[in-house]
Amino acid sequence: MGYPASDKSGLASWACIALLAVMWTPLAFADKFIEKFSQVAWQEFPGGHYKASTNATLTGSTIAGALFDLKAGGIRELHWHDVAEWAMVLNGTCRGTAVNEGRLHPSDTWDFTEGDLWYFPRNVPHSIVGLAPNGCTFITGYNSPDFNELESFSASSWLSTVNQKTLAQALGVAPAAAQQILDSSKSQKPTFMPLGKPEELTADKPSLPVQFPQLIHRFQLLQNTHEVENPDGSYINMADVKLFPVATDMSGALVRIAPGGMRQLHWHLNFDEWQFAINGTFEVGVFTSPGQSVTGTLNPGDLGFAPRGSGHYVKNTGTTPGHVVLIFNAGEFTNVDVVNFLGAFPPSWAAASLNISTAAAKGINYGLAGFAPKPGVQPS
Repeated sequence: MGYPASDKSGLASWACIALLAVMWTPLAFADKFIEKFSQVAWQEFPGGHYKASTNATLTGSTIAGALFDLKAGGIRELHWHDVAEWAMVLNGTCRGTAVNEGRLHPSDTWDFTEGDLWYFPRNVPHSIVGLAPNGCTFITGYNSPDFNELESFSASSWLSTVNQKTLAQALGVAPAAAQQILDSSKSQKPTFMPLGKPEELTADKPSLPVQFPQLIHRFQLLQNTHEVENPDGSYINMADVKLFPVATDMSGALVRIAPGGMRQLHWHLNFDEWQFAINGTFEVGVFTSPGQSVTGTLNPGDLGFAPRGSGHYVKNTGTTPGHVVLIFNAGEFTNVDVVNFLGAFPPSWAAASLNISTAAAKGINYGLAGFAPKPGVQPS
């Protein structure tokens, strides 16, 4: 089942609110499992805005991430990096191209809209262009804790280091033309996000004939059937390697949580979880060691993190449905909910472990897998 039309418009509008908040709030706050990313200042480029999170600010995280706001005609320049990239478009439209290795130039180009995902394996060259009328906003995650897109390998940052004679020979151009490239590409930062003309960028065709690759790099998440869906409207819309075969090293989900509802206490067997709050207010908790948990609040634009094997939850403390993007650093999704864990054993075993009576253990609602609704709301 696709994302309801009313929710889709709400998702876009709340993403815009989060963007406005972060553009005008210069202060930043870091924690091991929570980062007030909404308060991190944007970096300005001709083609749009950019902000990044690494383990320098979200100090417990094994996943880095970034938020991009591309203008119409804004270009995330031709680049690649030695980490995988998983991304979701929050609003607007952009065009992305990825190039695979091969003599026949296998590549795929797609127009991405709200809720669409892309996945670029490590060192696969790619580029993103914001389309008219308003460009696009997207959130990215990387399976390395200290990666920042500003450190990507790019066409400009590499070619600017090659001497004129060698560059002219490699590109088959006159020395004067090679020198012009050198003069225009003195560093990576000026061309990190340049601005072009939207009509030219969309009308141009590749200079070489291309062949479509076997595994495409786009997945339309909002057209996917929800992995878990509750009567209160909460759901998990998941994309792992079984549905998105090219994404072998990362996966993710869009989670909608009803007011007062909670993503059930759970943990993951083989990956960490990186959280980006699109809209709403959430209480998050992470079980860190025996007898110890950390709790905090995520507002729109903030980040959370839960390490592999650590129990955690996300609860909507607001009065409207909230949405969270989850990014995982493994291709296959695994999950253990607390009620499934306890319910897999006889009540007497659970009672002994929790130091409660067997009658109390039998009173636990073992059907609350996935989500625990607001008290008083009928569960599934």
